[in-house]
Amino acid sequence: MTKRFYIALALLVAAPALVFAQQTQSPLTITVKGVSFKMIRVQGGTFTMGATSEQGSDAYDWEKPAHKVTLSTYYIGETEVTQELWKAVMGSNPSEFKPKETDAARCSYDAFVADVQRLNAKKPGSMHVPTRQEWDAAMVTTSGSLKRPVENVSWEDCQEFIRRLNELTGKKFRLPTEAEWEFAARGGTKSAGYKYSGSNDINTVAWYTVNAYDKGKSSPDYGTHVVKTKKPNELGIYDMSGNVYEWCSDWYGDYTDAAQTNPKGASSGSSRVYRGGGWYSDAWNCRSSYRDAITPDSRLICLGLRLVLVP
Repeated sequence: MTKRFYIALALLVAAPALVFAQQTQSPLTITVKGVSFKMIRVQGGTFTMGATSEQGSDAYDWEKPAHKVTLSTYYIGETEVTQELWKAVMGSNPSEFKPKETDAARCSYDAFVADVQRLNAKKPGSMHVPTRQEWDAAMVTTSGSLKRPVENVSWEDCQEFIRRLNELTGKKFRLPTEAEWEFAARGGTKSAGYKYSGSNDINTVAWYTVNAYDKGKSSPDYGTHVVKTKKPNELGIYDMSGNVYEWCSDWYGDYTDAAQTNPKGASSGSSRVYRGGGWYSDAWNCRSSYRDAITPDSRLICLGLRLVLVP
């Protein structure tokens, strides 16, 4: 046997492992009731969490002390959960900034379904009865977009959404821990050390008070915006600064300076953590280290969610 043969054999044996490694690096695409979304792989690593130097004087006391955190690999949503996905899973849309549908459009859909049902009563199975979602996709009956992030959902609402999503997909989605959220927002192992998620210039990566609130309700730019309309961060993740705040799984608790591995937050509490800033947040609330908390039954028109999946 020649040396060249053994080299070729070694490459052949290694090829499946190489293909698998490439596949696991790629985003996962999940489809639920016709709605597709992507989950971005976040390679595990160690980072400094909290009020790091680039956060400067904007950092609050409750972001301190900065401390070392080590995380295992996980997947996180490329975008915030959209109204489209929430509606597909839950059958309704609680958002303040959902598409506005005219009474005529609703009557047209109802009248069409009634006609189809009458026809099917005479000749069963002759026509498909469209769902509301199918009708909306086929007919221009709305203004606005279901591609905006869902908001006006409590932490408890999110748990029910995730439970139903897991039933539909056979997977184990959940909310991110606060540490997982911040590591992804900072760009994971590819972090360039930005103040906001993906840039030091907030206007390139975030919908926040200056471009989404200050112009007033009469402006078409008022409120939430379609996801992925600002630049992504180093990992290809969008809107981790601004658009809507995002629920995390943790009970709120004070930081310590102790190093941690896969932390899950306080063991109990009265408020759940949320992160990332929203469409009417000032710039300092959109920083990657900013944190706040609210009771888990609260619903705000600037608060939504992002999913995590552990491989």
